[in-house]
Amino acid sequence: MGTITCVLINHNFTNEVQTMTQVFFPGEKFQFIYASDLCKDALYPHYIIKTEITKNSAHAYVLKNGKEIATHSITLDKLPLYLSPRRVLMLTLYHALQTAVGAYTPWGALTGIRPSKMAREWINNGFSYEKVVNTLIDPFCCTPEKAKLALDVALAEIELTERIYSNTPSTPIGIYVSIPFCPTRCVYCSFNMSQKLASEDFQSQYISAMIQECKTQAKRLNEMGGRVSSYYIGGGTPTVLSEYLLEKLLDTVTSTFGQSNIELSVEAGRPDTLTPAKLKILRKYSVNRIAVNPQTLNDKTLSIIGRNHTAADFFYAFNLTRDAGFECINTDLITGLPGETIDDMRRTMEGIATLAPENITVHTLAIKRASALNESQADFTLPNSKTIEAMLNIASTACTNTGLYPYYLYRQKNMVGMFENVGYSKPNHECLYNIGMMAETQTILGIGANAVSKFVNGDKISREFNTKNPEIYIKTIAAQTI
Repeated sequence: MGTITCVLINHNFTNEVQTMTQVFFPGEKFQFIYASDLCKDALYPHYIIKTEITKNSAHAYVLKNGKEIATHSITLDKLPLYLSPRRVLMLTLYHALQTAVGAYTPWGALTGIRPSKMAREWINNGFSYEKVVNTLIDPFCCTPEKAKLALDVALAEIELTERIYSNTPSTPIGIYVSIPFCPTRCVYCSFNMSQKLASEDFQSQYISAMIQECKTQAKRLNEMGGRVSSYYIGGGTPTVLSEYLLEKLLDTVTSTFGQSNIELSVEAGRPDTLTPAKLKILRKYSVNRIAVNPQTLNDKTLSIIGRNHTAADFFYAFNLTRDAGFECINTDLITGLPGETIDDMRRTMEGIATLAPENITVHTLAIKRASALNESQADFTLPNSKTIEAMLNIASTACTNTGLYPYYLYRQKNMVGMFENVGYSKPNHECLYNIGMMAETQTILGIGANAVSKFVNGDKISREFNTKNPEIYIKTIAAQTI
């Protein structure tokens, strides 16, 4: 189709216009111009999206081949406080695009990463639970099911945030440690890593650099007057490290920051990286949450997406982990994987149910810009939106039937069908790190390549981004310690 031109009149909500338009034109490129720069005789693309804010109204127009095919306006006068001019503009554009193009959008005009955060804000401002749900349905056009999900998660976030703060006498801080190594690269992965596993020598250099950054972040923690409330060691696949490097990593993290008897999560995302010896090391350092992730129990799909393990390997690794004494195990699943059917999802959930994990995270496939999946979409057959919705419903029902409830929720750009990722948990097995990070209710200090430190100060949130490339990260840390 080519580039879509977005014309902005009397506003600068560039990101909001692009995010909403991408719902209806996924994968397209955009150019932005202001009305004053619009040349009458210039040749513009197939579609032109015009948005305007006047003194009393917001307007959206969709043009195709120079002809206006849809328009929508909303009056700004006497609107409720939750409808800021920015949100009104997005609502206006949403309705115009639905008329012009049409799309199935279960989250309606909500394009943000955290729908539950909006619901939580309304609850804190005195909204009844019924009013939260009704507001998400109208004017935001969410389906009743998604509106109820956002409310349920918002209530869980409020309760669990209180638990985080009540368990920590001083300011609670989460620690995130990034290990950017995997045995293979999945087709949907956009992480800055090579196609093959980095050498042990390079991994050793990386861990040495992380040790230095741990010292820096521990100093910052003390200066903030904070106390660690949870650790999360993710990636990547931390358990791809050798036994020696895995122990070195855990020893450094736990000894540098000093807090013990708190939540310590480790991702063992690839079942083929777990061994009895590594599980023994994890237990030695009091790891009490571990993720063993199959993504699907369909061996054909596992091969397509670039994973070395089989469903049988996953069952073996899960049972090995349980036998090692881990009482809180998470499994990650992905809906919308290439070639997957509703029956595949049903079989996966039936298989997972036999293991009774304490946590199940149900993701929707996101087509990330730098992934092999995005670069070669024509080579893959992806389920449509209705199929993915059915998969998500199967997963939700299975989780509920096994005593798990939704407690965190987030969305990503370019998700197939514009759905969501949901974390389900048995009561008292929730990941508090995930709550603090996803709900943005506590400060997180990040360590390692691609890690993000997030500083929460009331309603103000700021971020620091580490370099994504592991090699550059090592050099950066080395330069800082000279």
